Amino acid sequence: MTPLDSVYAQDSLGIGMRIMLKPIQWWQHFSYGQSSMNCQFEKSCSNFMAQAIQEKGVVRGAVIGTDRLVRCNPAAKHYHLQLSQPIIQYDGRLVEPLDWEPEPAPGKSPLLAVSLSIVPGLGRSYAGHSVDGLFSFMMVAGFAMNTYNNHQAGNSILTGISASLTTLFWVADIYGAYRTARTVPPKTSG
Repeated sequence: MTPLDSVYAQDSLGIGMRIMLKPIQWWQHFSYGQSSMNCQFEKSCSNFMAQAIQEKGVVRGAVIGTDRLVRCNPAAKHYHLQLSQPIIQYDGRLVEPLDWEPEPAPGKSPLLAVSLSIVPGLGRSYAGHSVDGLFSFMMVAGFAMNTYNNHQAGNSILTGISASLTTLFWVADIYGAYRTARTVPPKTSG
């Protein structure tokens, strides 16, 4: 039994939300049995995405959750500790609320970060999270290449799916660049 099983059993979920939550539920059935797949965040990325979809709606929630997936990489703890008030759970997992508050004195221009995101990952790198930028670039480029290959092979269904994922990861990259520029503290001189 996973956390999403009880949520998915609710009759009040709409069809769009059910479509978005089902793959997350499948992932949880697979990953919850693997101790090597414990998430470094509290709430886990799958639970974070499910909560975002439920609270923010299908599209906005998917973008917010996808941004979290990109940020769940080996540099996450380093970036988390740069925040002015990082929260670490007793077991070492990083605590991050769904509704984040920008730092009082952002160190980078959110507008420039968003503008640079025309090249996936560049806005995040500008904002000081180059590892997140690299992961974001690899995801967008990988899905874009997959879209192209499926199109060349004449497979319209897989082309549509991978094009949708390319778009989702790219929009999440733009959101992530904005979010990162708003939460990275300014560099101190000295």
